[in-house]
Amino acid sequence: MIRRAFISMIFLFALPAAGDQFKSFNGVNVHYIVLNTLFLEADIATRYNVVRASDRAILNLSVIDEKGVALQGEVTGTTINLLSQTAPLQFSQIKEGDAIYYIAPLRHADQDVLRFRVTISVPGRPPMELQFQQQVFAGVAK
Repeated sequence: MIRRAFISMIFLFALPAAGDQFKSFNGVNVHYIVLNTLFLEADIATRYNVVRASDRAILNLSVIDEKGVALQGEVTGTTINLLSQTAPLQFSQIKEGDAIYYIAPLRHADQDVLRFRVTISVPGRPPMELQFQQQVFAGVAK
């Protein structure tokens, strides 16, 4: 129940903020969103060990095959800011029923522009390289 609330919260804020962000790789869609952690309720963030702060965000992604089935695999990645400073992303896997999500916390400066480089490895398929750039903003504490 709590996991559904967590995932629902992420997608509730994801839709107006980002629209439909995904990349297709030969029948596999990788959906992704970057969200400031202050959008998460405190109890949900605590349950999933997510630090809520104005300079913190999470990258949330899911890997879905052509039949709509969530795929399990290994996700690694980094962020690079405009000063070419690189920071590793440490992903955690969350399973909710048939859904699988990968989340990684990150720190950022207000109005920082980050380049994300993520590798998704799913058994039986070649590695998928997701690259995108996004500006992130400091949140305002409630």
